[in-house]
Amino acid sequence: MPKLFDATQIKTLELANRSVRSATWSAVGDERGYVTERALDFYAELGRGGIGLIITGYQYVMRNGQQLPYMIGNYEDGQLQGLTRMAESVHKAGGKVVPQIVHCGVQASPKIIPQDSEIWGPSAVKNEFTGKVAKEVTKREIQLLIEAYAAAAERCAKAGFDGVQLHGAHGYGINQFLSPRTNTRGDTYGGSIGNRYRFLAETLEAVRGPVGDDFPVLIKLSVDDHIEGGLSADEGVEVACRLADDGIDAIEVSGGNPASPKNTGPARTKIKTEDDEAYFAGLAARVKEAVRVPVISIGGIRSLKKIDDMLSDRIADYVSMSRPFIREPHLINRWKDGDTARASCISCNGCFETGSKGTGIWCKVERKLQEKQKKS
Repeated sequence: MPKLFDATQIKTLELANRSVRSATWSAVGDERGYVTERALDFYAELGRGGIGLIITGYQYVMRNGQQLPYMIGNYEDGQLQGLTRMAESVHKAGGKVVPQIVHCGVQASPKIIPQDSEIWGPSAVKNEFTGKVAKEVTKREIQLLIEAYAAAAERCAKAGFDGVQLHGAHGYGINQFLSPRTNTRGDTYGGSIGNRYRFLAETLEAVRGPVGDDFPVLIKLSVDDHIEGGLSADEGVEVACRLADDGIDAIEVSGGNPASPKNTGPARTKIKTEDDEAYFAGLAARVKEAVRVPVISIGGIRSLKKIDDMLSDRIADYVSMSRPFIREPHLINRWKDGDTARASCISCNGCFETGSKGTGIWCKVERKLQEKQKKS
């Protein structure tokens, strides 16, 4: 029966246990997206925490693909030195690390990307938050996007990372091509699910080219957009099956995006009991039943008992958390050492409040505790 502390393997990547730190915006890059000392410290601390696999915050592969400030970029070779130091910092701390790469598409911020840049998307749709309408990319620009993903993956391999993860979730570039809500194209990249999958298929093939067959390539996939006119769960499972056939090495199952109705998005609040946890487990179970590649389940997981139940019920092969590791980067070591109390994260999302200040994300509860101690 699978257990959290089983040693496992994804392709050639040997992992000490079945825990995964899921990617999130960490705000530890500089203004140009280069790796900072703060980033090295941030990821080294996660490396010391006993997590089986650390997936970094999303790294943008083109300058016009950035959404938030202080994201780490992976768009030019000048960033290779910093990325190499980042991989080394985790390895020296005893961890394994995979960068997540992304083009944010219509979710890119017009306030952050270079002033002469265009907001790109599969179709000319308006972003609900910026109010900007994307430029529908031409087939030549689609090829530039694909080449940017491949070049970023190659830098990941050269930097010594343990694999790479494509961001195919939460309304970002790849998900925009998959979703009929944001992809209304009339050419071979739009229409049927097979056509809407084409961009992802070509990206996966291009990424595999420079890194080879042995380098693990993973994906974070929104299997259901949880929004009217978006990608449905049936289509999402079909995408997962196509990915497995095309050689993906693991699928992290997520859902929703910022436009989804309240409490159906990826980072939900008010996770107070075990019954509130694992809100994407049903989607993960559907994918797990349909594919023969490792499946990673995410979504408000907070307790060891819930994890053991999910693994023993074969809902997933790995469990992924993000916000709990912001407050407790050593949570897995705590559980392994016998303190199996639930993660202390209260799911308030206050950790992201400091991100735009250039100081990195930081648990709001811990921040207030420290401020109170300083005053006393």
